[in-house]
Amino acid sequence: MIAELTPSGIRVDENGDWFYNGSRIFRAEILEAFYEKLELLPTGEYVLCDSKGRCLLEVADTPFVVSRVDRQLDGAGRERIRIGLKNLSRAETLDPDTLVSGKDNVMYCKTAQGRFPARFSRPAYYQLADFIREDESGRGFFLELNGKRHPIKISER
Repeated sequence: MIAELTPSGIRVDENGDWFYNGSRIFRAEILEAFYEKLELLPTGEYVLCDSKGRCLLEVADTPFVVSRVDRQLDGAGRERIRIGLKNLSRAETLDPDTLVSGKDNVMYCKTAQGRFPARFSRPAYYQLADFIREDESGRGFFLELNGKRHPIKISER
């Protein structure tokens, strides 16, 4: 199936910066449109899809990078964590059950209703770290929200 995909000439680096044939893409409306057309194949490759077909992206890690973390109360007085994503104007509510600590302690979560992994930028990681606690065994970590502990999984990714 990958052989049928046309390379797009678009590369996304580990910081979530997009490039076309080596030139950085800055325009917010173009980036937002790309995110709307993005798909993750079961093979782990990312593609842009539209009515003309699919084009393969070169992605260093994941196109989604968490750039900001805010703990707040919702309208019902329940705690939640809102995450800002680089290149996107909308924020999302973090699903704490999707937190994973990967290789070199890089933190990830799921975004876009769980469809994509998102990598935490260094500043966002430190913002999140303020809310993370070590469990009593000293062998794991968790995020507590609304009196519930959400263990942070470990991955070699």
